[in-house]
Amino acid sequence: MPRILVTTDGSSLGHQALAHADALARALGADLSVLYVQPDPIPTVAEAYAYVPENAVQQQEEAMLALRDELQTRLPHADLRLERASGRPVPRLILEAAKTLGADLIVMSTHGRSGLSRALLGSVAEAVTHHAPVPVLLVRDGQAVPGWAAVQSGGAVASR
Repeated sequence: MPRILVTTDGSSLGHQALAHADALARALGADLSVLYVQPDPIPTVAEAYAYVPENAVQQQEEAMLALRDELQTRLPHADLRLERASGRPVPRLILEAAKTLGADLIVMSTHGRSGLSRALLGSVAEAVTHHAPVPVLLVRDGQAVPGWAAVQSGGAVASR
């Protein structure tokens, strides 16, 4: 059975990627795995000296648990994976999860940044797309979820 890995950051854009992946998984009869990677509370460029609010780690933990509960309710049929970056690059964690799960497709959102903001913030989607061993479906803000249909070899639409 095919497996789709969808990543989310818990944002509304991440939820759009979830909707696309869920619709596609249902149309294909594929297994769906959801990956959330919790970023480090301290940006890696400021590791030497960084100050964060005292309760930042606790707030992140509470946010991750709330997201887990929301995802379990929204996608009860999906395999949920919630990880902490712990100093590791997020794109690497996504690629490792895709390999471990045997994913046939990665679905993720992209902010579509360009220029200076992209240079400063980087692009997780770009890094995953360039290094993924499987196709990557990028979802941009506002893209409607299309009606997906499974197509058998030879071009006939499979009934589901």
